[in-house]
Amino acid sequence: MSTLEMSSASVSEVRENFAEIAGRVQFAHERIALVKHGKTVGALVPVEDAEMLEAIEDRLDVLDALDALADHRAHGGVTLDQAFGD
Repeated sequence: MSTLEMSSASVSEVRENFAEIAGRVQFAHERIALVKHGKTVGALVPVEDAEMLEAIEDRLDVLDALDALADHRAHGGVTLDQAFGD
């Protein structure tokens, strides 16, 4: 399975076969979309994928903070009293 492919399973199928499906995720590094009433509602992914997603989100947060700091340095800012004044 390529890294871009994802299997799917209904929520009821996952409920009935959780141990087997969890094993596929853990040992075969399979990604499984959870489907309920024909709609994808979530996914089971290997922990490495979840950790990578968290690291990407953290990196994006840092980049956003650096952009905000650069904007503040270039254009100034306001005090808390000015922003949330009485």
